[in-house]
Amino acid sequence: MNGKTVVVTVGNPLRRDDGVGVYIGEKLAPILPPCFRLIQAGFSPERFIDDILSERPAKVIFIDAASFGGIPGEIRVLTEEEVVSVTLSTHTFPLPVIARIVADETGCEVVFVGIQPEDVSFGEGLSEAVERAASAIVEYLGGLRDA
Repeated sequence: MNGKTVVVTVGNPLRRDDGVGVYIGEKLAPILPPCFRLIQAGFSPERFIDDILSERPAKVIFIDAASFGGIPGEIRVLTEEEVVSVTLSTHTFPLPVIARIVADETGCEVVFVGIQPEDVSFGEGLSEAVERAASAIVEYLGGLRDA
């Protein structure tokens, strides 16, 4: 499949570290290579299913805060099964359901990147550890030239 890689950033910036996906999306927007498409889904990723499908992607990468018991700021690539048990519940529609729809419709590979939050209380701004992790992801994806 020759489609683009679609990066879908998810999160709620009013729940501190749960906003890490939104933060990453904002930083990636001006630097993401042309072989990618960025979709900043915020806390309603289900609203962007059609946008993802219209890209006919080869790969979709969902980036979100995920409480998997790691140390704050730890980054993990999670399986669909792990996402069911660890993703924060600030989304009205579960990411694995969205991922299954996208994979079934396009045949693409779906990857979940989770960042362990430190603080998901109401408020704005990321914890220091989560902001460092977010910056590392932005630097990595922004430096890629081929998906």
